[in-house]
Amino acid sequence: MLLRPEREDDMTRYDKILIFLIIAAAVFGIYYTTMIMDSRHGNYAIVMVDGKEHSRIELEGASPREFTVASSRGYNTIEVGNNRIRIKDSTCPDKICVKEGWISRVNQMTVCMPNRVYIKIVGQDTEIDDIAY
Repeated sequence: MLLRPEREDDMTRYDKILIFLIIAAAVFGIYYTTMIMDSRHGNYAIVMVDGKEHSRIELEGASPREFTVASSRGYNTIEVGNNRIRIKDSTCPDKICVKEGWISRVNQMTVCMPNRVYIKIVGQDTEIDDIAY
């Protein structure tokens, strides 16, 4: 009775250190990923039509505007503004590209397959490649 066995459910100081390190690593990982994914400095959009580059559009500080891109199969109306871009209207039958909405982060894409038009956002300084995205 004088010597009680140590309880099995007590946490040692090493258990507490391990829990603290895991939580700190998780918080750092979330912060780091968020900062990379929301990096908007120097981002621009590339508009491709029929496999060829049609235009490059600087997204940071771009004034709101619309323009139409014609391909061999139809047209797409593209809207730019507020550091983002989208396909606003299209002649394709299902209009999935219009329903995709705004894109604003590096390596995001919106595609209109019937009209062979796609838009991809490219950043100057990104550490995430296309495969990791």
